Amino acid sequence: MKRKVAFVALCFLSFTAFAFAELTQTDLDKIQSIVDTSVETSEKQIKQYMDLKVETLDGRLKQIFTLVIALIALIAVAVGMPQILVARQGKEIRTQEQQIKALQQEIETLKQERMTDS
Repeated sequence: MKRKVAFVALCFLSFTAFAFAELTQTDLDKIQSIVDTSVETSEKQIKQYMDLKVETLDGRLKQIFTLVIALIALIAVAVGMPQILVARQGKEIRTQEQQIKALQQEIETLKQERMTDS
């Protein structure tokens, strides 16, 4: 039994011998090159993704800006039109009142002339 355990332990130790191997500078350079390439690719993909998101947000902001301008215009028309109509009616009323006063004065003048003629 001890021999079997020793054999199994020896087999496992032989597999772990590769873990103690050292990396050469060439190996490290290759790994660094692979990592750099991977990082560059990831950065490009992230930049493309962010550009797409910025363009999408830019489009949405333009739509919202247009909507806000339209709403401001609608509010201005909704508030301004009644004010314009009221001002126009007030002007017409003043004109009519002036005409009424002029006609009343003319009537008074005619009454006085009639009374003086009679």
